[in-house]
Amino acid sequence: MYGIYKVKKEYEPFVIGREQLLYDLLKENGEQSNDLKEIHYLCDIIEPEIIDEAILSNLSKVFETIERENGEYKLTHPVKGSILISLSAYSLSVFCDGSRMLDLDLFVALSEVDSRFFAVMDNNGEWGWLKPIKFSDSERKTAAIFR
Repeated sequence: MYGIYKVKKEYEPFVIGREQLLYDLLKENGEQSNDLKEIHYLCDIIEPEIIDEAILSNLSKVFETIERENGEYKLTHPVKGSILISLSAYSLSVFCDGSRMLDLDLFVALSEVDSRFFAVMDNNGEWGWLKPIKFSDSERKTAAIFR
């Protein structure tokens, strides 16, 4: 089970290099994280239109069926398995049943619509940006100041 959050653009430089702290905040509070003031401060509200674009435009080519109802999506692939996605104000809850390739498909689709998605998988202690962050030399120096 994953929780996927969208870090606000103005706080991305602050979070870079401190991802472990963000992970600790998100994993400790699990289901309640959408109610936390820290989440409201650090993360953007997830717009359903962006998720629709990511899923319907990018994943319809990969998955055999895509069902959408009341802010939930179920995507099915005959070989890889299925993905169940629930949308709330500040996060996506994602359950993959099958191959780890399902994760990759979803991560690529979401990272194509925005680069600031951050995923937390508490059961395995995994976390990270869906799209690797690239820096120019000047951005690296600025990011180092925030550490």
